[in-house]
Order: sequence, then structure tokens, then C-alpha cells
Amino acid sequence: MSRELSFTVDSKQDGMKLYDFLRREQKFSYRLITSLKHQPNGIQINHVHARTIDRLKTGDLVSVALPQNDNEGAAVSDLWVPIVYEDDDLIIYDKPAGMNCHPSRRIQNDTLANVFARHCRERGLAITFRCLNRLDMDTSGLVLLAKNQYVAARLKFAVQKEYVALLHGVPDPREGTVREPIVRINDIYTKRQVDPSGQPAVTHYRVLARSEDGAYSMARMVLETGRTHQIRVHLSYIGHPLVGDDMYGGRTDLLARQALHCERMSFVHPVTGEAVAMSAPLPKDMQKARNDAKICIEFPIE
Repeated sequence: MSRELSFTVDSKQDGMKLYDFLRREQKFSYRLITSLKHQPNGIQINHVHARTIDRLKTGDLVSVALPQNDNEGAAVSDLWVPIVYEDDDLIIYDKPAGMNCHPSRRIQNDTLANVFARHCRERGLAITFRCLNRLDMDTSGLVLLAKNQYVAARLKFAVQKEYVALLHGVPDPREGTVREPIVRINDIYTKRQVDPSGQPAVTHYRVLARSEDGAYSMARMVLETGRTHQIRVHLSYIGHPLVGDDMYGGRTDLLARQALHCERMSFVHPVTGEAVAMSAPLPKDMQKARNDAKICIEFPIE
């Protein structure tokens, strides 16, 4: 079953070509419009098959039947991952640490994609796995999936995400921005580093709390860019690597994985126009590490 979206033409759009209405007004991609043109009843005006050159009138109902891709061959996983939000267009998981988002050459099963495949199979759906904010295997928290191409394109750069992390030491100043380009060290290793030849990367941080001795702190990060390992690289660069992140200089005595969690996510729903804001609680291993590090002195929000 395809996902159908409907739009009503208003007076400002009277006389507009259907292509321009979909492309400019509703933000459909050229590729998706082309695909819809070749599907029976892919695009309709008032329930009648339409051409993209057709002119619209005020009050017309434009309907689009979004294609779904067959995922019958996808391997399924019996692992359970909490769903914090779901509707006809989106699903948000609270991914645990230790789980890949996508299958890789080394890991083919029990990824979030396999969990999603089972979710779809149980509901008789055929939906491609479209992950809009892939997290590292050992990073926990919110992962947003789009159930169709239209929503995926609309939300690609429109989701604000907030992360929390446990750090070695206390950054000074307590609030700031790291603007340093990031590059992969080589084609063999996934490790990144700050380098002038790299891609632009911007990380905003704010320290939330610290330990009495100043050995550890907890911070919140908001990203302007989404480079691989961005938070891990940037915090290490300013001298405050993440607890547990031995790849970038963190120690593993408190936690055996990087202490990084995607805690909050917000965006305007591209179909309903409503504001969506979701959160995921700090996982138990990070809670324990925070307690063990005695990160208890909180800073007021200024």
C-alpha cells in the first residue's frame, strides 16, 4: 500500500503548473516527481490522473501516491528497541549503545535496520530503511527514520538534535563553539582529525554540571553540521575527550564506550506542519558513570 499525500490549491497558486506546485510549493524533488509521472495515478488532480504541465485552479485537490520499496529480502531481528514516536511518515527509535544503524561488511544482523525490517514485516509494510541521523554503534539515543522519499528529503537538513556527553575535565569557557574542519585520517581507518583540508564542522557546547574535583563534567552539544565522529573529534581537540572514548583520548575506567547520547530531537512535521519534540532518558550505563564520577555540581542556565 502506498502512502498518499493530498494538498489543496489556494488562491495564490491559481494558474500555477502542477510541476511548479509540487517542486516549489511542496518541495518535492525533481527525481521523485519524475518517478511519480511514470506511475499509474501517481499524481492526480481531483482524483483524475494529471500531467505535470496541467494548470491548477483554486480549490483543486492534488493527490500524490508515494512509491514504497519492497523490503521482503531484508533480514529481520528479534531484538527490541523502544519506539518513542511513530506515524504514517516517521518513526523515532531510542537506539541502545552497541547496535549499528546499518548492516556493514562485518555486521549483517541485529542492526537497527534489521529491527525496522521486522517492524514493517509484522505490519505488512514494504518500506526502505531511510535513516536521517545515523549514530555510531556505541552512541545511544534518538534515531529518526523517514518512511518515504518525500519526508526524507524535507527533513534532511531540518532536524535539530541535542546530545549529552560525559567529558574528562571541565571546558573553559563553560559555553562555546568549536569551528574546526574534520577529515578522515586515511581510507583504512574510520578515525577522524581536525585538519584545514577537511569538511567544515561546527559544534556548540554548554557544560551542565561538573564533579567537585573538576576531573569530569557533563555537557550538552548542538550541531550545525553532521560530520562523522564530529562531537568526539571536537571535544578531544579542545582537550576534553569523552569518557570511554579511547579512540580520541578518553579513558575507559568509568565506561567501556563513548559516553555520548542523542537526548533530544525537534522538527516541524513536513506533512502535518505540527511541531514534533522528542526526548530519550540518559541510559543506565551513563547514569552510573555520572554517579561514579560524582558529577553533581550543576551550573544554572544563563
